[in-house]
Amino acid sequence: MCDQHPWLESRWTTVALLAATLLAGAVVPSPLGRHPEFGRFGPDKLLHLVGHAGLTAALADALVASRLDEREAAVVAVCASTGYGVATGLLQTRVPGRAFERADVTAGLVGSVLVVLGRRYLPVSGW
Repeated sequence: MCDQHPWLESRWTTVALLAATLLAGAVVPSPLGRHPEFGRFGPDKLLHLVGHAGLTAALADALVASRLDEREAAVVAVCASTGYGVATGLLQTRVPGRAFERADVTAGLVGSVLVVLGRRYLPVSGW
């Protein structure tokens, strides 16, 4: 049997894969354009909410496993996920058919906060 590299079994692998997935989703050119009937809140906002909730949960879990206090890990994870959302949004300004939208960042922030609150106040194993 060959041994796997410890990093491949790490919680940080999940963080990296989720971050890469969000980045890939941000840089794929969109041939469809915006639909005016969606207004500010198109169906992509749900994807931002869910994606950043997942990234925040994985990042906070990895930080707690690295011996950071649960509250500090939650704050760092929300800030990092939101910052990542801003960075990928700014990157989208260079991608054909894509644009930076504050509503995308807001949806990501809401997802991050909801997952932290959910894990804090709902009976879930984890942090």
